[in-house]
Amino acid sequence: MTEIQPVTVPTKGTAKYFQITALNFVVSPTNGIQTYWQIFAEQVDEEGVASPGAMLMDGNLPMDQATYDQWGTDDEFVVDWGLEELGFTKA
Repeated sequence: MTEIQPVTVPTKGTAKYFQITALNFVVSPTNGIQTYWQIFAEQVDEEGVASPGAMLMDGNLPMDQATYDQWGTDDEFVVDWGLEELGFTKA
């Protein structure tokens, strides 16, 4: 999970964590891939340790072929791409 700048989700709370997953992944895609993203609230335990809590919002996000071709071996590329596409910022 990636910590993000707080995002207010009306009637649900404030998200502070982001996660993205590649849903379908053909070895030689011709039309990119489909990803699934989620943002999570923060929960704090009795000792004051913060961690991801309830999922507040989610959705699918298609990655076009040109972007997929840039991915390479660094999965942080996908995280950064998803954050930018959705308008979220790393904390």
